[in-house]
Amino acid sequence: MTIFLSKSKSGKLWLRDERIASIVKDSIHYRDGKEYLLIAYCIMPNHVHLVFTLIVERFAESLKGTEHNKMQQVGRNSVSPYIVTKILQDLKKYTARESNKILNRKGQFWQHESYDHVVRDEDDLRRIVEYVLNNPVKAGLINRSEDWKWSYVNTKLM
Repeated sequence: MTIFLSKSKSGKLWLRDERIASIVKDSIHYRDGKEYLLIAYCIMPNHVHLVFTLIVERFAESLKGTEHNKMQQVGRNSVSPYIVTKILQDLKKYTARESNKILNRKGQFWQHESYDHVVRDEDDLRRIVEYVLNNPVKAGLINRSEDWKWSYVNTKLM
């Protein structure tokens, strides 16, 4: 599953601030092994790309009440849009709250929408990870993807 997490509100460049980018980075890594297996990400000045494999069983067990019932309805072994939506909502909510504290502001931090794409096979995964890691090069921020401080790839999962 590859996720275009979101743009910051109105394309603001808040993620250029290393304190804000660090909050996003730490939050992405915190969930690794709990809700998903992290494959790659790239934190750009105004958006984030995230590639992961869901840990459906573990995520289902962490849900309680109504959320747990929703999980059972879609099936524990399916890649549910509900699971992805919940993960992204939690990630965006936490990072927005913490970032807004640092920026001494209130209100919406992320745009509501996000883009996701189910990875079909290993070739698709390689193409997507390459796209994610080359995003700062394509944007003219660096010359080589490996020089971008805010990218990560777990080659063991590729």
